[in-house]
Amino acid sequence: MKRAALLAATLLLAGCGQSKDEGIAGGGKVIGRTVTVYSLTNDPGAVSRSFVDGEKLALSDAGGKAGEFAVNFTSLDLGTDEDAQAETSRRAINDPQIIATIADATRVTVPLFNAAGILQVAPSGDPKLISNPNELPSGTSTVGRLEGTLPGDFAARYEREFDRAPDRSAENGYKAMAAVLAAIKTAGAAGNDRTRVIDAYL
Repeated sequence: MKRAALLAATLLLAGCGQSKDEGIAGGGKVIGRTVTVYSLTNDPGAVSRSFVDGEKLALSDAGGKAGEFAVNFTSLDLGTDEDAQAETSRRAINDPQIIATIADATRVTVPLFNAAGILQVAPSGDPKLISNPNELPSGTSTVGRLEGTLPGDFAARYEREFDRAPDRSAENGYKAMAAVLAAIKTAGAAGNDRTRVIDAYL
């Protein structure tokens, strides 16, 4: 079953125009001392905006760093249909600086990021996708549930920064980014190693 799932993920990548030499497979390390966290959202409206703003605030609170690594942040519209989700996921996977992604668990995102060996923090989505071996081509989980806590003055600081009160989506965005940064920091000198960051998060 794992072999069939891996084949399906490979075909999905190929169907989006990715050559066999593109992208990341099996984790590996980011070269250098700067890593990138991707946020993939599928709602271009206010909910998505609040979520991304929460992520930005968490990264700002961390001084743009996680441990000894500088952290870049890129937000992409995931889209709602499977072709769009695959294309956006492939775009993130092809970035050699990617260390992790924050994206809902879908039948497209989970197998693609799992096959690439990249941590996916899933704020929402079908919980079965996270643990179902048929959805995990690598045979090892790379998907983490949303976790973490908010600092006591989060609401006041968010409102000062964005001129509006935070909603639940903003809170989740903050927690997701803060948890990813904590995993990178916990990995220490190996914070640019995708597999070590997955282990630290999970």
